[in-house]
Amino acid sequence: MIFRKASELVPIPIEHCMGGEGTVMMEKLLLGAEEMQGKGRAYVRHTLQPGVTIGEHAHAHEMESMTIVSGCATHVINGERQLLEPGDIIVAQPGDTHQIACRGDAPLVLIAQVLFE
Repeated sequence: MIFRKASELVPIPIEHCMGGEGTVMMEKLLLGAEEMQGKGRAYVRHTLQPGVTIGEHAHAHEMESMTIVSGCATHVINGERQLLEPGDIIVAQPGDTHQIACRGDAPLVLIAQVLFE
Protein backbone atom coordinates (compact mmCIF):
# COMPACT_ATOMS: atom_id res chain seq x y z
CA MET A 1 0.00 0.00 0.00
CA ILE A 2 1.09 3.55 -0.68
CA PHE A 3 -0.24 6.33 1.52
CA ARG A 4 0.86 9.91 1.15
CA LYS A 5 -0.50 12.96 2.99
CA ALA A 6 -1.12 16.10 0.95
CA SER A 7 1.15 17.95 3.39
CA GLU A 8 4.04 15.67 2.30
CA LEU A 9 3.85 16.66 -1.37
CA VAL A 10 6.57 19.05 -2.47
CA PRO A 11 5.77 21.37 -5.41
CA ILE A 12 8.52 21.27 -8.04
CA PRO A 13 8.74 24.24 -10.43
CA ILE A 14 9.17 23.35 -14.09
CA GLU A 15 10.08 26.39 -16.16
CA HIS A 16 9.04 26.34 -19.81
CA CYS A 17 7.58 22.83 -19.51
CA MET A 18 7.89 21.10 -22.91
CA GLY A 19 8.82 24.50 -24.36
CA GLY A 20 5.73 26.21 -22.94
CA GLU A 21 5.35 29.59 -21.27
CA GLY A 22 5.89 30.32 -17.59
CA THR A 23 6.36 27.89 -14.72
CA VAL A 24 4.28 24.76 -14.10
CA MET A 25 4.18 23.61 -10.49
CA MET A 26 4.30 19.80 -10.35
CA GLU A 27 3.60 17.53 -7.41
CA LYS A 28 4.54 13.87 -7.78
CA LEU A 29 1.59 11.81 -6.54
CA LEU A 30 3.40 8.54 -7.27
CA LEU A 31 7.15 8.27 -7.66
CA GLY A 32 7.39 6.96 -11.20
CA ALA A 33 7.75 3.41 -12.44
CA GLU A 34 8.80 2.03 -9.04
CA GLU A 35 5.42 3.00 -7.53
CA MET A 36 3.43 2.30 -10.71
CA GLN A 37 4.45 -1.36 -10.93
CA GLY A 38 6.53 -0.61 -14.02
CA LYS A 39 3.43 0.36 -16.03
CA GLY A 40 4.01 4.08 -16.20
CA ARG A 41 6.38 6.95 -15.55
CA ALA A 42 4.24 9.71 -14.08
CA TYR A 43 1.23 10.31 -11.88
CA VAL A 44 1.32 14.01 -11.01
CA ARG A 45 -0.72 17.07 -10.17
CA HIS A 46 0.11 20.15 -12.26
CA THR A 47 -0.88 23.69 -11.34
CA LEU A 48 -0.71 26.33 -14.07
CA GLN A 49 -1.31 29.99 -13.27
CA PRO A 50 -3.04 32.17 -15.90
CA GLY A 51 -0.84 32.52 -18.97
CA VAL A 52 1.15 29.35 -18.22
CA THR A 53 1.29 26.57 -20.82
CA ILE A 54 2.69 23.11 -21.33
CA GLY A 55 4.17 23.19 -24.82
CA GLU A 56 3.45 20.87 -27.72
CA HIS A 57 4.91 17.41 -27.27
CA ALA A 58 4.38 13.91 -28.59
CA HIS A 59 3.85 10.62 -26.80
CA ALA A 60 5.75 7.71 -28.33
CA HIS A 61 5.03 4.28 -26.84
CA GLU A 62 2.98 5.78 -24.01
CA MET A 63 -0.38 7.38 -23.32
CA GLU A 64 -1.22 10.34 -21.10
CA SER A 65 -4.56 10.93 -19.43
CA MET A 66 -5.40 14.29 -17.88
CA THR A 67 -8.34 15.14 -15.65
CA ILE A 68 -9.18 18.78 -15.01
CA VAL A 69 -9.63 19.33 -11.26
CA SER A 70 -10.22 23.09 -11.29
CA GLY A 71 -9.89 26.02 -13.63
CA CYS A 72 -10.27 25.95 -17.40
CA ALA A 73 -7.91 24.95 -20.19
CA THR A 74 -7.38 25.19 -23.89
CA HIS A 75 -6.07 21.84 -25.10
CA VAL A 76 -4.85 21.16 -28.64
CA ILE A 77 -4.41 17.53 -29.68
CA ASN A 78 -3.34 16.59 -33.21
CA GLY A 79 -4.36 20.11 -34.29
CA GLU A 80 -7.87 19.90 -32.78
CA ARG A 81 -8.63 22.64 -30.22
CA GLN A 82 -10.76 21.77 -27.18
CA LEU A 83 -11.97 23.84 -24.24
CA LEU A 84 -11.75 21.87 -20.99
CA GLU A 85 -13.52 22.49 -17.68
CA PRO A 86 -13.48 20.77 -14.26
CA GLY A 87 -14.26 17.07 -14.56
CA ASP A 88 -13.28 16.83 -18.24
CA ILE A 89 -10.84 14.09 -19.23
CA ILE A 90 -8.53 13.92 -22.25
CA VAL A 91 -6.30 11.03 -23.29
CA ALA A 92 -3.35 11.39 -25.65
CA GLN A 93 -2.71 7.99 -27.23
CA PRO A 94 0.68 6.76 -28.50
CA GLY A 95 1.67 8.94 -31.46
CA ASP A 96 -0.58 11.87 -30.50
CA THR A 97 0.83 15.38 -30.18
CA HIS A 98 -0.73 17.83 -27.73
CA GLN A 99 -0.36 20.95 -25.61
CA ILE A 100 -2.39 22.64 -22.87
CA ALA A 101 -2.81 26.19 -21.56
CA CYS A 102 -4.51 27.75 -18.56
CA ARG A 103 -7.54 29.69 -19.80
CA GLY A 104 -9.13 32.48 -17.77
CA ASP A 105 -8.20 34.20 -14.52
CA ALA A 106 -8.14 31.17 -12.19
CA PRO A 107 -5.30 28.65 -11.85
CA LEU A 108 -5.64 25.39 -13.78
CA VAL A 109 -5.15 22.24 -11.69
CA LEU A 110 -5.00 18.87 -13.44
CA ILE A 111 -4.01 15.30 -12.65
CA ALA A 112 -1.88 13.63 -15.32
CA GLN A 113 -0.93 10.00 -15.63
CA VAL A 114 1.54 8.64 -18.20
CA LEU A 115 1.36 4.89 -18.86
CA PHE A 116 3.59 2.78 -21.07
CA GLU A 117 2.17 1.22 -24.26
